[in-house]
Amino acid sequence: MRIAIAVFHFLLLRLNPELAHGVGKMALRFWQCRLKFAKSIFKRGRVIVLRGAPQLTLRGRVGLAAGFDKNAEMFPGLLAMGFGFIEVGTVTPKPQPGNPKPRVWRVDGQGLINHLGFNSSGLDVFCANLEKYRALIPTGCLLANIGKNKATPDDNAIDDYRTCFERLVGKVDGFVVNLSSPNTPGLRSLQSKEFLISLAQIAPQGQPIFVKLAPDLDDQALGELCAFIRGEKAFCGVVVTNTSRKIAEETFKRSAGGYSGPQLFARSLECVRLARTHLGTEKILIGVGGIDSPARAQQMLEAGADLLEIYTSFVYKGPQLAHSLNQIS
Repeated sequence: MRIAIAVFHFLLLRLNPELAHGVGKMALRFWQCRLKFAKSIFKRGRVIVLRGAPQLTLRGRVGLAAGFDKNAEMFPGLLAMGFGFIEVGTVTPKPQPGNPKPRVWRVDGQGLINHLGFNSSGLDVFCANLEKYRALIPTGCLLANIGKNKATPDDNAIDDYRTCFERLVGKVDGFVVNLSSPNTPGLRSLQSKEFLISLAQIAPQGQPIFVKLAPDLDDQALGELCAFIRGEKAFCGVVVTNTSRKIAEETFKRSAGGYSGPQLFARSLECVRLARTHLGTEKILIGVGGIDSPARAQQMLEAGADLLEIYTSFVYKGPQLAHSLNQIS
């Protein structure tokens, strides 16, 4: 089985990136059907209960970042591969196609630049998939990454987030509010205290809610936002970081899209250290960006992260990575 998976993974990396994702999705959905008949595929392992969020029970500290399972249709198979939790989405209230193709590029041998633009099937399909697939692994931890539709003016963005909260409460274990994708015009301008105040007013009580911040924020802005989140009861923590438009532009001369991969690690590590300083010990910190080995995962934990997420390294290194990383913490 391992040889077959290795060969399949090798072939996927020879396809166009978005086509490879589609083929991999089909294979994963077919494979996870086995969960109906072989519950033992899902290894329970240890249980981690996080401080400040007793309702979040995880199977490991390393999860899968948003963007891989956009429409909540692969999470049972992904959890069975060894991830401690899955961030599904980003989901937008209404369906939208995202940006024109091509919109994903492999770079530097281990990195990706994506300009997807929140391609989403919308909340109706997302909720139906959650109901359909949740029964396969009822105890797996799911965080819903939520965003606004491209056509929604920034002044009305809060309505899109309210709709996502209202539709998904009780269907997922927590939320990640995405304010940091570089691929939706105006979205990053919502990384402000004023918008966080509005979010706190509509956030469902008793739900773990994280705010996802960009690596391209300067240190002062990142620190101020984390300090605000520290004092706001509606939020249980932050996710740092998202993809980097700065690296995409300066290193790879791409005018659109955000970079993820090894070159993001140094900045992500800085952001985790800074965020922990301003969050104190009360809030949960999820570190993501360039984690591709146990050594880097350990560095992120030592810098102050409670949990970790991967994405690009999973694409390049395959399904054994999640299992190996979850052994270190």
